[in-house]
Amino acid sequence: MPHKPFDSAAKELLWIDPVAWLKRLGVAVTGPVHVIDSDATSLVAAVDKVIKVDGTNPFLVVVELQSSRDPELLPAIVFRQAAIERRHKLPVLSIIVLLRDDADMPALTGQFERLLPDGNFTSRYNYRVLRVWIEEPDSFLKAGLALLPLAPLAKIDKTQAKSLIRQIADQIHQAPDLDAQQLWTAIYVLMGLRYTQAEADELLKGVASMRESATYQGILKEGIELGIEKGIQQGVQQGREKGLVAEARRLLVRWGTKQFGEPTPAVLAAIEAIEDRDRLESMLDQTIERQASSWDELLNASGA
Repeated sequence: MPHKPFDSAAKELLWIDPVAWLKRLGVAVTGPVHVIDSDATSLVAAVDKVIKVDGTNPFLVVVELQSSRDPELLPAIVFRQAAIERRHKLPVLSIIVLLRDDADMPALTGQFERLLPDGNFTSRYNYRVLRVWIEEPDSFLKAGLALLPLAPLAKIDKTQAKSLIRQIADQIHQAPDLDAQQLWTAIYVLMGLRYTQAEADELLKGVASMRESATYQGILKEGIELGIEKGIQQGVQQGREKGLVAEARRLLVRWGTKQFGEPTPAVLAAIEAIEDRDRLESMLDQTIERQASSWDELLNASGA
């Protein structure tokens, strides 16, 4: 499955405050919460970390964030759940978070079943589904800072979006120790699921932390340089792409460092020289799925 920047932006938020996410997803937090390696990445593509809830009866939670429809999602979840449960010998709860209605499917009922012709089950798994667009925005505003970026995707009329952004800004400004730039960048990227470029720019106008992000700066720089109306539109398109390329580079370095160790200046220079977002995202997929064992192998395989 190709890497999706919207899903990755949301996934990064999950690790900021997993407790807040679990509570919002209706999971009973009965003990200390830890983000741990799944230890099943060689078998389970794209799931390198899971949330462990300790206590008298510990269990694991896998959160799947989806921005587009994936017909293979349910079989993949069943496989991942079984592989992780076998590896850790703990019960596993899978939760699908659908970021927009385009990702929804009738099959997402909360139960996966396979039957033989005689009616006997060969497999049966329960999971949970959260459809963000039918939820009230307050349910994310009050759930914790790490869930604020989902509020603009919730059940809200676009005419109310400006007020919502102000509420989000107030919360972020009251948390000086938080990485505000990371939050605003995630908000900006995820707003692309529902809002046009012009709408997002207007809604986020004046947000300092967001304006410092690579994504926004790419758009702003191209628009200013081209200057005329047609050029501005081209700049928005090209700048958005540049911002997404910069975000793909950042994620590649982050995940690569976890897998291969700190990159050398030569490796960083090679990554910086790659302008093709699809190529960067393919490298990120290879890193997450552990298809390479070193920076050199990853770069050589990609032709860098």
